[in-house]
Amino acid sequence: MELSFEHNYQLKFLEMSFPEQTIIKSTDDVMQWRQAWLAGLSSWHSPYKAIVNCENLTIVKGEDESVEKALSRMETLLKGFFLKKAVVFNADDETAQMLPFESAGDRDAAFTLAKLKAVKAAKPGDFRSSIQIQNHFRQHVMEISFSEPVSLDSNEKLDILKSKITNNLMQWHSAWNILLDCSNFEIPEDQHANFERLLTFMRGFFLKETLGYSPKSKESRYPFKVYRSRHNAAGRLENEGNIMGDEANCQSRK
Repeated sequence: MELSFEHNYQLKFLEMSFPEQTIIKSTDDVMQWRQAWLAGLSSWHSPYKAIVNCENLTIVKGEDESVEKALSRMETLLKGFFLKKAVVFNADDETAQMLPFESAGDRDAAFTLAKLKAVKAAKPGDFRSSIQIQNHFRQHVMEISFSEPVSLDSNEKLDILKSKITNNLMQWHSAWNILLDCSNFEIPEDQHANFERLLTFMRGFFLKETLGYSPKSKESRYPFKVYRSRHNAAGRLENEGNIMGDEANCQSRK
């Protein structure tokens, strides 16, 4: 089951949506949703609220109540992983009745019901939604990749990248490094100086090193060291003493 997540660590909520039409009609389907949701929490270590867009979700009520019971068990489990409240919107009547979460008519109403400040929605396929960040706390590494080919060819995109990294830093309590997957990422040379200014800004927030791997092409040039493989880039961080696993394991979940 494919889910799309947009995390806002500053306001302590995540948005979830279903990029493709999804039908839940069995306990196995509920289990897939549960596992995908838990996988999306890998970067979280604090309480959060969830806003769920059910526009592409349909839940089919069977002859027994097994699906409804499985959804209730899923809610109980998620609350054990620091879910404070979940609100769904754009759900049809039957789906809304089956879900153990509160339901709202649209996105703005969902934020109001969750007592959250509404923020601009990320549009599928735009630059912000293509940025994917994974936190490796034990390795002191923030790994950044892109779901589709992008070029950092404007100051607007640079500001979006800065905003998303800064938001993600709300989860960090230690020095960190950037490991950047360049297979879908290019920076025109006239933006190299601006990107370096971004890194200088991040060094004020304890950024230590920035390394890339898998350049998009042989001709691609980047304002940081790039290695052919992820293994080599991660190994260089370790060899230079930038990875200190035990110290990076944040134990606080308050």
